Amino acid sequence: MTIFDRVSALDPQHVAEFAANGFVVTPELLEPNELNRYRVEVDRAVDRRNAGDDRAVEEKTIYEQSFIQCMRLWETDPGVAPLTFHPRLAQAAAELLGVESVLLWQDQALYKEPGGRITDPHQDATFWPIGETPLITAWIPFEGSTTAGGGMGYVPRSHQAGPLKTVNLTHTTEPYDIMADPALGGAESVFVEAPPGAVVWHHGFTVHEAAANQTDQTRRVFTIVYLAAGHRRAKPWPNFPLDRAGVAVGGVMEGEGLPVAWPRPEGELPASPATVGEALGPQVGTRS
Repeated sequence: MTIFDRVSALDPQHVAEFAANGFVVTPELLEPNELNRYRVEVDRAVDRRNAGDDRAVEEKTIYEQSFIQCMRLWETDPGVAPLTFHPRLAQAAAELLGVESVLLWQDQALYKEPGGRITDPHQDATFWPIGETPLITAWIPFEGSTTAGGGMGYVPRSHQAGPLKTVNLTHTTEPYDIMADPALGGAESVFVEAPPGAVVWHHGFTVHEAAANQTDQTRRVFTIVYLAAGHRRAKPWPNFPLDRAGVAVGGVMEGEGLPVAWPRPEGELPASPATVGEALGPQVGTRS
């Protein structure tokens, strides 16, 4: 049985739109009661990870001014794991990529505070030594998203350009303006808004950004990043998930901390491989 023999999680129109543009908004993938339940769990995890940090936004680094980032919450907060491995989302990820199986690459909360700055345009996949392995991110706004509140902008069809130069989101060196890259042909971002329960998806090579949060409410977003199964590590530079799993260059990307997200037995969650310190890992990763 292939993914195309199962009852689809998505409207075929959404699959076609994603293939054409590299992003798509899929409505009503999460029900209101589960969305509220997961928001409470992620809020609790974010509060615990950031306990004692009372800095104002303007006191933080440029990177931190874009969002409060908490990665691999499924490994340290059991209440978050059912969202990270939500079968409807994982199946949708596989359908959008057109693959049989996807692994979890990472999950993370990205909370943009009131006054939080933009998230600079970038691609996700180029941060990691995965080559051109198909990668997709589910961007889940717990209360929906608006452009004024830090919503997402995407450069249509930019995923077709393949990997571009990696953007330095920390601004610790001279930044590279990916929007000026000739490969994009002068294209601009299209900002999208999403109602509660919708999930916004983007390909690993889709150039995307997030607007500044001009409201007085925190933008509460949870993201899940999925990697197509069966691909090999392409580059040797240090990487927490692959190094922890002992995956060498040329080795198949799998193992500890890289569990199968789809397909997996109904209701079964993988055991966490990490201590709290390990799960925290390096905090500069995909971000929006």
